Amino acid sequence: MSQAGFSEDPTDQANRFALVVAALVITFLALLVVLLAWGAAAGSIARLSDLAGYLRDHNNREAKLMVTLGAAVIVLLMLTVIIAEVTPSPIAKMRVRNVKAGDATITTTEIAARVEAEARSVPHVRDCEAIVATHGRRVDVVLDLHVDEGADLAQAAEAACARVQALTEGQMGIELAQAPRARMHYRELRLRDEPAAAPAAPRPSPTAEREEPDQEHT
Repeated sequence: MSQAGFSEDPTDQANRFALVVAALVITFLALLVVLLAWGAAAGSIARLSDLAGYLRDHNNREAKLMVTLGAAVIVLLMLTVIIAEVTPSPIAKMRVRNVKAGDATITTTEIAARVEAEARSVPHVRDCEAIVATHGRRVDVVLDLHVDEGADLAQAAEAACARVQALTEGQMGIELAQAPRARMHYRELRLRDEPAAAPAAPRPSPTAEREEPDQEHT
């Protein structure tokens, strides 16, 4: 992967470059048409070819407005193409290192899912949400760790970061831009984790309370 999550394939890079250049050229031509429509003098129009003839025959305000609106639509379309090509995809593919027999890639979404599963295996970690961002050929990992009330925050964070680093660089072959970072959160205990309360004793009925035992008279 190149910076911002773009592919390193030369063909893909050449196609992106060609699209951006074509969009810029078309944008320039559209703006040039607007400039000639509004500011070209009569002598300049006479020396131009087909475009000059069209402008001479339609040298009025209505035609200029139509040319301007058409050029504005073209400029917006070309700007959309440029933004779509320059903006990186939220799901990037990373190349696995040390693969000699071929080529292997994995997406950042799959990396995040594997990292979350590994972090959840740490004691006292109830849940984990991982953010994996690309930095050139490396990735940056941020962990949102939800721990229980009995957790030692320093030990839980250190254990989770160590396991994630070993998983990412060791097993998956993806280089980290820096050590994983953890953001700690206390997770509220669920009701089902609390001990069940003892059942309350049945209340005597009002009739039984009013009844008194019979007494023997001597």
